[in-house]
Amino acid sequence: MAEHSDPRTGPRSGRFAVVGSPIGHSLSPVLHRAAYRALGLEGPTYVAHEVRAGELAVFLAEGPGRELGGVSVTMPGKPEAFALAQERDEVSERLGISNTLVRRPDGSWRAENHDVHGIVASFADHGCTRIRRGGVLGSGATSLSAADALLEMGAQEILLSARSPEKLDPILSHVRARGARSRVVGWSTSHEVLEADAVVSAIAAPGSPSLRAAWEAVPEAELRIPEVFLDVLYDPWPSPLTGLVSARGGEIASGLEMLVHQAARQVGSMLRLDEVPIAPMREAAREALARRR
Repeated sequence: MAEHSDPRTGPRSGRFAVVGSPIGHSLSPVLHRAAYRALGLEGPTYVAHEVRAGELAVFLAEGPGRELGGVSVTMPGKPEAFALAQERDEVSERLGISNTLVRRPDGSWRAENHDVHGIVASFADHGCTRIRRGGVLGSGATSLSAADALLEMGAQEILLSARSPEKLDPILSHVRARGARSRVVGWSTSHEVLEADAVVSAIAAPGSPSLRAAWEAVPEAELRIPEVFLDVLYDPWPSPLTGLVSARGGEIASGLEMLVHQAARQVGSMLRLDEVPIAPMREAAREALARRR
């Protein structure tokens, strides 16, 4: 087992990585390396590894993961990260999914979920900190984190809409367990979710244009605009949905903001730092996206 020193008492070095599938599009290496530069750290390294569903445990025990001190976990590995950890933070325990693994002194793993923080912090950047009603579009793991984030912001009711409503059951159960109300909005009337104070769209890129087309067909007087609309997409930008909401005068938060905030939390956790600079990470991500385009 590789030795992992505590950055507060020894050299700030270590090997870190992001895992998932597909992984080639991930901005995590850009974000984490930008944080290292801003902190003046030359020791840490951060790379990407393609790890498909069901492969995370073997990757960590027998593959390159043996040498890692911390791992950022994207889909489809978030449930696996939660399951294999010997210790978990409070958010992971609530949701059963984790996007971060940090090596413990005994070589085992601590699982953490910073997606919820990323969503809450993104809304806060736009002046939205307390709400009564939240809205979520989509039914995957990110949608579950979104619902939890909106509840953390004080939501007493969550409006939900998904193309496959039967997949909403875990989110409905979570909302109920936290003492809040929920309402499922039919996909054909998904624009009603926009009646919430704050809305998160976790719709994948292929489904976004058709949803926008459906919303454009709604009479303008019937299309309510939330206080802030967050789309977890960030490339291309603006996304189809944010383009429409923005044109109607809505405040927009991007998936890039969410990604930067959760990545900063990851860096702090992996390097055991209380403060991590956000601005250089955000700028590096924007430059990387501009190069891709």
